[in-house]
Amino acid sequence: MRLPALMLVAASACSAADAAPTPTTKTADSAELYEMDSAAQPAPAAGSAIDRILKSLQIRACVRADVAPFGAFSHGTLDGFDVALAREVAEEISIAYKQPLRVDWVVVPAGDRVKFVQDGACDFMIAAFSHTQERATQVAESKVYLRTDKVLVASAKITRKEPVIGKVGGTTGDATDIKGKQVAFANYQEVVQAMDLDEVDYLVVDRPIAEHLIRSSTRPYKVSKVLAANAESYVAAVKSGHPDVLNAVNSALDNIARSGRLALLHRRWL
Repeated sequence: MRLPALMLVAASACSAADAAPTPTTKTADSAELYEMDSAAQPAPAAGSAIDRILKSLQIRACVRADVAPFGAFSHGTLDGFDVALAREVAEEISIAYKQPLRVDWVVVPAGDRVKFVQDGACDFMIAAFSHTQERATQVAESKVYLRTDKVLVASAKITRKEPVIGKVGGTTGDATDIKGKQVAFANYQEVVQAMDLDEVDYLVVDRPIAEHLIRSSTRPYKVSKVLAANAESYVAAVKSGHPDVLNAVNSALDNIARSGRLALLHRRWL
């Protein structure tokens, strides 16, 4: 009786071996999500601007804090379209070079934007900064991430014989076909205050800023005229002579746009 019993045990072992799964090599489709990652960029040249950023684990971003909906303090937090986009750019560079970069925010006044970039106060700037031929000779500009109209905002009731035409110093565009006294403001907080006090009749601004100013003022204003359609092309800026940083910013903007996140930021903020 031993022989049949041994044969039965052997047959059971063979069946178990046949039923055991065959080890397989993991493919990209079967890999655990936390094991996946994108391809790394080649190591930057030693001593380059990108190399310094990666070694410090910090990337400095110049943004504005006086120009909602692009950049402004709200409840103690700096936020807005450009702030969110700068954060996305920093994250894309972190992913590309496999380093957890921290963003150091540098708040820049409108009139000093070019100087801040030229002086190296930040590694890149996203600050409601429009391309012009002159600016392109002063700093390195990225691809365009937003186009918008230059518009004229007008008070609902204008009584002054010589209207006051306002704009923030250092910004582009003029109302050349309107006669009046030209006044430059330091920032958009001053603009809103002047609107509330009925001290300004016209404003030359970009459309998203115009819509925010109209909502913010206690007095009635409206967009009365499009001065130039799609005239403002917003770009990021990098110090001239830092092509590695400019390439990294452009690559980041490409990825953000292709993923749909740039369009999402447009819908969320503008």
